[in-house]
Order: sequence, then C-alpha cells, then structure tokens
Amino acid sequence: MNKQILSIALAALAAFSPASAQQKPVVPGKPVGAIVPAPARGLGLKDGDRFIFIGDSITHQCRYTQFVENFFYTRYPDIRLHFRNAGVSGDKAQDVLNRFDEDIAAFKPTHATILLGMNDGTYRDFDPATFQTYAKGMTELLDRLEALKVKIVIMSPTMFDHQAFERMVAADPAKAKNKTPENYNAVLAYYGKWLQEVARTRGHRFVDLFGPLNALTVEQRRLNPAFTLIPDAIHPELDGSLVMAYSLLQQTGETGRILGTGIRLANGKWSPLSALVTDISGEPGRSASYTVAQKALPWTEIEDAPVASKLLSLGHRASQESHVAVGLQPGRYDLKINGQKVGTFDEKMLGVHAEIENMPGSPTYQQAMKIIELNRKRNAEAVNPMRGLWSRRKGMLAKKSADPAAYEAWQAEFKARRAELDALAGKYEDEIYRINKVQPLKVEIVPNTEPVPTRQPRPAAKAPVKKAA
Repeated sequence: MNKQILSIALAALAAFSPASAQQKPVVPGKPVGAIVPAPARGLGLKDGDRFIFIGDSITHQCRYTQFVENFFYTRYPDIRLHFRNAGVSGDKAQDVLNRFDEDIAAFKPTHATILLGMNDGTYRDFDPATFQTYAKGMTELLDRLEALKVKIVIMSPTMFDHQAFERMVAADPAKAKNKTPENYNAVLAYYGKWLQEVARTRGHRFVDLFGPLNALTVEQRRLNPAFTLIPDAIHPELDGSLVMAYSLLQQTGETGRILGTGIRLANGKWSPLSALVTDISGEPGRSASYTVAQKALPWTEIEDAPVASKLLSLGHRASQESHVAVGLQPGRYDLKINGQKVGTFDEKMLGVHAEIENMPGSPTYQQAMKIIELNRKRNAEAVNPMRGLWSRRKGMLAKKSADPAAYEAWQAEFKARRAELDALAGKYEDEIYRINKVQPLKVEIVPNTEPVPTRQPRPAAKAPVKKAA
C-alpha cells in the first residue's frame, strides 16, 4: 500500500476509534447515530449580534474578513452588528486556546467562524501525530465555544499553491525555510474533510474554502498557466480573499438579489411590480418616474478585487440590484436615480431587468463605496494593529516564565493600547452605521436623446502581395 494512503488510513482509524464512539453524543439531546438536520438558510443575524473571525495569519491580514464585514454593513443597514477579527499570524489551534478567554470569550460572541489548519499541518507531508494534535485542539476549541452558546461556522483550510511555492523558491531559496511541503495541498484537503464530518456530527455549519480556490485556479490555468490567487502559496491576496468571502456568504445562504422591481404597463397605465414601488407617474410606454423603498445596498468589491469579481460574477450572483420597466416602446432609455444618470438601456433590457449594482453612476453604488472606504480605514488603523498586538502578546507569553516581571509590566501597556484601538474601531463603526441607511430612491426612465453610436466599418482586407519567384 502507498505510504501516503497508509498514513491517512491510520490517522482516520485513530480519529474514529471505538473508544471515541462510546463517548457522549456530540449534539446535546441527540443519540449517537441520529440524523442531524441541516442548518436553515442564512445566519439569522439580529440587532446586537457579535461576530468573531477566529484564525491565523490568513485572518490576521484583514482581507476576507473585511469583505465579509462590507457585505453585512451594506446588506443589513437596519441592524447593528459588531465584528472582531481574532486572527494571529502563525497560530495553531493550541495558540488560539492560549488566548481564548481574553481575546475571544471576553468579546461575548454570538457567531464565530473558525479558519485554522494551515500552520497546524506544519508544512510537510501527512503525519498522524501532527493531525491528532490538531484534532485535539480543534475539539477543545469547539467545546469551549459551544459552552458560550455561540453559533459556529467551521471553515476548511484554504489552498496551498504548490506551483506558486515552486516559483517563489526558485526566485528566492530562502523562502523555503522550515517548509518541505510535499503533498501539502492534499494534507489540507484531508484536514478539511475531517472538519466537515465534525461539523455534521456537532450540528454546525461547514464552509468549503479549499474547493473553490482550487477549482478556480485549475480552471484559469488552462488560459494562463501562471495564474494564481495565492502568490506566496499560503496567503490569498485580495482576489483570493474575495473568493473566500463569497464562499462563506454563499454557502451559508446569505447572498442573493437586493432589488428586482419596477413598473409595468397594464390597461394603458403604469402599475407597480411590488409594494416597494410607489408614486408612479409618466407617459405610458414612453417615460416614467417612481419611488422605490430599497432595503439594502449593493456589495461591490470590483475595485479591490476585479479579477475575482469577474470570475464569480459577484454582483449578479451575490448582490443583484435591478430595475424593471415592462411595456416601453422600442428605443433607448436613460435610467436616473435621485437625478443622477446611472446608465442607458434599451426597452428589451429594461423589460427583463437592468442591473446597476456595479455602475459607478448609481447613488447606491457610491454610498456602498463610502462604507467600504471607511471600513478599509477601520481595518488599517485599528483592527490590523490590534492583531499585531496579539501577535506580540504570543511572543511575550513564551518568555513569561523567564521574565515574569517584564511580562506583567508589558500587560499594562498591552491593555491600554487595546482600549485605544477598540475605541478607534468603534468610532469608525459608528460612522459606518450613520451613513449606511438606505433612503427611498427616486427613479426616472426617460428617452435617451443622444445619437445612437455607430460601429465603424472594418477596413477591407488587403490582397496578399505575391512575392517574385
């Protein structure tokens, strides 16, 4: 039997031994072997909920977490949510346990995502003892979160990009220090599938980040062999982070259309397509204006992550915002919102839906971009520095036994700086919730009076010049 397969089989036997099967049911009130129902669609967020992202450097870097925050700030403007990034570079499951009370429990989270495993596998081929250490730490972490009555989303480890690693090491051999990652992407796949079973048996949500990152990479390398979402092999850049954020939101049932309504011509007059539309006026079939009571803003990340936005059709799939006018006479029409021209569409497009979520002329797009910019500052000036403090705390904790006085002296500095950064993050959050409210929108559909652009004819192909014999 292949050595790798044998190692995995041994680990699986160890993880699911008869002794473990005799333990108490992992889901309270459910006998061993009972079918655990799948979680309902959506996370069921409500006003005052406290959302924490637990992880290592991939969380610490404030990329996918920032995209997820942007989604919730724009999707739920009428409820107040509080976010905590609890990622620390280099962390394994045990490191998270070492800071659990002060960094996680003290936040009093109601919802938590967990992204751990990249460091736990130690960047080498599968090793049963290493896996058992990871499984033990993750089990204890879940136990402690469950004791706090937290709603948990377990996420698979992300992708290790072997091709990117090989290119990086070829350019700088020092980048391979402490890493011999033969089969490491496969190791992470195993860790992820183990987590999926843990989530099922415990009744938690599971999100696969590994699959989408790998699938998109393989697909795009057919077109561009050098394509990568993870240039350093470990940490997804902005486009890869958007794939992660979308995967989390889509797999938990949070994504979907934010607006798809308007008017239609019926019995010679304009009528609303939904109760969201009021105050209709205009010339039937030729022009119209109405008010729409929109409930959310578009989630648009096209400026930060244009490649992933396009590959995912992000606006259309996750945050479609469209206006409809059925019954217009043939022609081209300008769509205006609050007096601003958003775009020009023909009667056929407006008769189905005219999507505007990624149109810079839209007032809702502009409002969403202000929120994104504020949250970018919140993360850059407060959240990321806070995670740097916790990273330093890990180093200080390792030296505590050698110099307990220095550790205690630093603790005072640590707590003061944390309070300062928490206050700054809260200040930005207050401003975000001040500007993210959606006011009723005045929509106008009027004939476009500009000349129809014509295509320039292609120049005639020149006859090939015959060379002399």
